[in-house]
Amino acid sequence: MLVLPLCQHFCPDKIPFQLAECLGDGADGQCFSLQNDPKKVIKLGIVYEYHSGELFKIYNQMDRVLNYLIRTQPAAYAHVYEHEYLGLYSREMPYWHSGKQKFILYYYTMEKLRKISEDESKVFHSILSHEDRGIAKNFSIDKIREMLEGLGRGLDFDAEKVMLFCENINEASVYHLDLHPRNIMIDDSSNYKCIDMDRCELENEHVK
Repeated sequence: MLVLPLCQHFCPDKIPFQLAECLGDGADGQCFSLQNDPKKVIKLGIVYEYHSGELFKIYNQMDRVLNYLIRTQPAAYAHVYEHEYLGLYSREMPYWHSGKQKFILYYYTMEKLRKISEDESKVFHSILSHEDRGIAKNFSIDKIREMLEGLGRGLDFDAEKVMLFCENINEASVYHLDLHPRNIMIDDSSNYKCIDMDRCELENEHVK
């Protein structure tokens, strides 16, 4: 989703950072490096209203998650430094029921991570998710360790770091709703961490 043009049109003075390279985009925003801080990135995000009354419900849930991540810094997630609400806006949409679609713009900054390798991606795909069928895999720690022993015969990865990440995920009070290899990155200490915090819920609010 190309959110930057919307920010430049509706709220150009509300982003107090100089953006550099676009690092990627997804369904709910774009991520950029920062010119003056090579250790951080910024996520420009958007929440659309598809049904009346749901817009702030979705945003407020995300706000609670981001505040929690800033306050507690769980090891399984990228370090979030700050986040800001940029405003409620609307745009003309000819197919929309009222002619205008409402949306919220926001941003958050977090530590800059690097992509995992192809082998690491295969490992996480095997133990955490099945993207084609949308099946969440909830293997026990012992089962994951057993699987890693087999995967280690053909793939290059740090099994202990993978185990640590899985343990950190289990201990975190945040539930990631879209956990797959594209949302896992690695920091300078070779620790795996989740990104895309827009797709999370607090554990006590998650309906299983």
